[in-house]
Amino acid sequence: MNKVFVYGTLRKGEKNHYLLKESVCLSDNCWVFGELHDTGYGYPVLKPSTISKVIGEVYEVNDEILQRLDVLEGYTEGSQSNLYERICQVVYQDGPFTEAFVYVTGSHLQERNHKIESGDWKTYRK
Repeated sequence: MNKVFVYGTLRKGEKNHYLLKESVCLSDNCWVFGELHDTGYGYPVLKPSTISKVIGEVYEVNDEILQRLDVLEGYTEGSQSNLYERICQVVYQDGPFTEAFVYVTGSHLQERNHKIESGDWKTYRK
């Protein structure tokens, strides 16, 4: 099993959450270090940061679901032109919680600069 931190359209109540319907939610109130940016395409991207926080949820997913998420996120292992990259990152609640895969900005989304100050996609969209 794999753990995945989601922060945008895969979160509960968002348009791509259906991809996680067979998964187990381990936490729906956690965060990672990073900056959240609006791509202008109806979904966000996370950029690395050691100061800002991005709010999200952690799911336990099997290999098949992880592959579906890779397709959605435009990620292929070893590719130089991924929409998103999949990295392992520490996820926090009150303290360190777990390590999980996180999809972060790839080469095609680097130039998006509209930072979401709250770090929370769902709050930002309201």
